Amino acid sequence: TASTIEERTETLRRETGNNRAATLAGSGLSIALLVGVFALLWRENTRRAAAEAAARARELEAQASRREIAQVNERLEAAAANLERANRELEAFSYSVSHDLRAPLRHIHGYVEMLTTALAGQLADKPRRYLQTIKAASEEMAQLIDDLLAFSRMGRAALSVESVRLDDLVRQAIRGLEMAIAGRAIEWQIAPLPAVKGDAALLRQVLANLLGNAVKYTRGRAPARIEIGATGEEAGRVVVGVRDNGAGFDMKYAPKLFGVFQRLHRAEDFEGTGIGLATVQRIVTRHGGRVWAEGRVGEGAAFFFTLERAAEATP
Repeated sequence: TASTIEERTETLRRETGNNRAATLAGSGLSIALLVGVFALLWRENTRRAAAEAAARARELEAQASRREIAQVNERLEAAAANLERANRELEAFSYSVSHDLRAPLRHIHGYVEMLTTALAGQLADKPRRYLQTIKAASEEMAQLIDDLLAFSRMGRAALSVESVRLDDLVRQAIRGLEMAIAGRAIEWQIAPLPAVKGDAALLRQVLANLLGNAVKYTRGRAPARIEIGATGEEAGRVVVGVRDNGAGFDMKYAPKLFGVFQRLHRAEDFEGTGIGLATVQRIVTRHGGRVWAEGRVGEGAAFFFTLERAAEATP
């Protein structure tokens, strides 16, 4: 019938519309999934590309840093080689000049003595004083040259490293000062010292120079007080100190103390050539240690240096 046909037609229309809607919905879902997958792949590729770019940048930076470090090391090695060569040349020059100066000084000293002897009883007081001044100056210059030669040789001599008892070296150094301390009132305060690794002859020179300075610069003190002992440790090395109650020095001049020919006191007050502390610093530096000083004018000075303990002295 007509109504039945209309109902079937309507049913088919609804089913067709539903199928089309379902198809459209399925297509939309598929597209959304594809878009999502594409977005995920794009983000992953972007992340991976960024990571690879960052890794490449780090590698390039590391390569550049390695090149810079290599170049800096090359420059440092070249500078160290130049410095070592310059030091060798300077030491050779100092040795040559000092050695060559000895001959004319001997002539000056000898002729002054000959003149003094030949003209004995004929010289007035003023010419005699002139000759005495020339003789004293030549003797001072000769001592300065001897000290400079010793300082120059010290930089070239090989170290004979062994276990060294500092207590023994202190006693030897004090015995060597017998003439300087004769008739002096000196209070020695000597604390036990450990054995260290080093060249015994050179370390004896360090102690002789420091104790000799303490004796010299406490002249006029009654009593003079000189202390020596281990005062602690620094970077695994024992710290040895020599302290006195002598003339002292102004700390603003401390950096000059260890320079060659550097003097903080007038030659009229305290004799010396200004090489003793430079020698101390060179010896201690060659042993891998360091040396420094503290002081105050009129209240005394203290000198410290570090040395490596001998194996049997390690706690």
